[in-house]
Amino acid sequence: MKRTSLIFGLLVASTNPTAAPFDTCPSKAYLFQSTPVQIYGVNLVTGSTTLLEDDTGLASGINGVGFDFEDRYIYGYDTSNKKIVRLGQDFQAETLNVSGLPSDHTFYVGDVYNHVYYLYRKGKGLFSIDLYPLDANPSAALSVTKISNSASVNLTDFAFHPGDGSLYGIDNNSGILYKFDPANGNATAIGDTGETGTFGAGYFDVKGNYYVSRNQDGKIYRINLSENNAVNIAAGIVPAVEFVSNGPSSSQNDGARCANAPVIDEDDPIDFGDAPDSYSTTLSSNGPRHEVDGITWLGTVAPDGDSDGQTNDNAIGTADEDGVGFVSALDPGLSSIINVTASTSGYLSAWFDWNRDGDFDDEGEQVFTDEPLNSGSNPLPFVVSSAATQGPSWSRFRFSQQTGLNYDGGSTSGEVEDHPITITGNGYSVQYFPSAEDYATVAYEDNWPYTADYDMNDVVVKFQITETQLSGHVENIRITGDLAAYGASYKNGFAIRLPGVARNAIENGLTTLSFNGIEQDSNGLESISDEAIFIISDNLSDHASSSCSYFRTESGCDDNVALSFTLNIYFTEDSDRSAIQAMPYDPFIFATPGTYHGDGITFQPGRKWEVHLADQAPTEQFDDQNLYGVGVDASNPAQGVYFKTATNLPWALLIVEAWDWPLERVDLIDAYPDFRIWAESAGQQGTGWHTNPTPNKCYIP
Repeated sequence: MKRTSLIFGLLVASTNPTAAPFDTCPSKAYLFQSTPVQIYGVNLVTGSTTLLEDDTGLASGINGVGFDFEDRYIYGYDTSNKKIVRLGQDFQAETLNVSGLPSDHTFYVGDVYNHVYYLYRKGKGLFSIDLYPLDANPSAALSVTKISNSASVNLTDFAFHPGDGSLYGIDNNSGILYKFDPANGNATAIGDTGETGTFGAGYFDVKGNYYVSRNQDGKIYRINLSENNAVNIAAGIVPAVEFVSNGPSSSQNDGARCANAPVIDEDDPIDFGDAPDSYSTTLSSNGPRHEVDGITWLGTVAPDGDSDGQTNDNAIGTADEDGVGFVSALDPGLSSIINVTASTSGYLSAWFDWNRDGDFDDEGEQVFTDEPLNSGSNPLPFVVSSAATQGPSWSRFRFSQQTGLNYDGGSTSGEVEDHPITITGNGYSVQYFPSAEDYATVAYEDNWPYTADYDMNDVVVKFQITETQLSGHVENIRITGDLAAYGASYKNGFAIRLPGVARNAIENGLTTLSFNGIEQDSNGLESISDEAIFIISDNLSDHASSSCSYFRTESGCDDNVALSFTLNIYFTEDSDRSAIQAMPYDPFIFATPGTYHGDGITFQPGRKWEVHLADQAPTEQFDDQNLYGVGVDASNPAQGVYFKTATNLPWALLIVEAWDWPLERVDLIDAYPDFRIWAESAGQQGTGWHTNPTPNKCYIP
């Protein structure tokens, strides 16, 4: 109904102003507290509360509230004036014309179903009020019907199940859950919830879950009364599971909610975990979830919000699971360390499934409890449980402004990150380059043996290496990376060589190469070489399409990374890899076979032309007879000098920290003035050159 009407151009006030109903069936629960009443919006998933209204137009309390799905109003009982009121979306109380209300007592228990308002009082009975007359006339006279005198259960709220149409409430003295027949008021004991207290507010969701808020501590419990739990309900197994530990407490509570709405509010983004659901991950399993507060998160990327717990959250929306880095191996009984990056100060709790049984319930599996974190990087040492068993497992990290969080349940702030882990043993160890959470950058100038524009952005690759060893012997290598930029006019390939390892040491059948999560037909192992060389791509330009002239080297050209690769390398049994070069091995670029590569090269060089990191010898495919010493190259194999000018300027750079490469045709020395000092001193001076760029000279992804 409209509050005002327009008649003959005059604005005439209605004699009985009626607030507009709610626009939708809202996901929020509404909590009524105090006298005069204050109305809060409650996110049942996280427990966060927002004061919506502290002036309803009445100086009294409102209790026994219920949401009417038919007309989308909240109905309640004015406890001071013993009247019935209703509230619309502006939360202004409108007193209704109701006759027959008892005058010798008040009501604190109520709900609405099928456009009928029900009231309950222990020792007085169950009452109903038909609300249909209000549809035609908001001033219509309503009357109270007494359904039953039987009212022996000590309730402070009840709620209608949206599926079976019955009322449910918990006896505060015993903790027994009761089911009430609204036709006659008969109460049937269902089972023991295991909790007692004053449950002043009760709500249902569309799936048939019953939520109750306890006045004394504000904890919100959930009881599964859905159809899929019918067997347990019939057997009286109805435990009240602590769903949220931090709801609002009060000596006077009552609640209303549209029971036909899903419990997750689309307007309030929530971050969930992504481990398998045996670890209590999804909402139905009471999985961990954090309301995204815009302040508190792990890593450098804020959480994007999820619809529920899901496997591999990074594959959906923003890759935000970047807050925890494993610096060292997880060996049973030995010390380890993780590095946790936090957006702000807060508290971290973490769990590791040491015995790999699919849960975090066992003794010793909570490794950190309310660990204070500072903004930025936080190295955290710990000892791996001696009961840990070797193999893949899971870990969970929860960062929040709250303390006392469990591995499940809701939180009003922060982020949860679930990370797969590998527990090593029997002499296994894991090493990372540059670390478990960081990526190194390798950048190339492809005009070798000339410096030309020397913008060092022709090929830019970010990569990370994980090396697993057994008793000091390399067993497995995992290399992941992205093509971060391609500012080249020439066509270039990218490869990684394992110096000191022969090709026949590679277990070809197990070794795999994947692009964007899809395993390729070839694992990249080069067949024409005796060394172990892996061709990631022989033409990177295939993965560098852009609406601009070049891929991610020009301002305003914010192309997404199109090539992410993962190379998993395995070795044949008893093969010799004792001479393997230390990480990062030898990443290099080469000319795409059959393509032009500059006037200074008088032939189409293909694999004969390579650029490596400074002082890294080329591969056996390199043309060392015709290419050394051309242009400004000052390579001298006899002295171990490769791919540098006479003034030590390299054609390839390795940076193990975050780094912004120069814009297209911006000389590296113009972008980073201290680079010349570093190069000409052979790395003895200007070691922080890469941290001091000239403004507006570098590409910012």
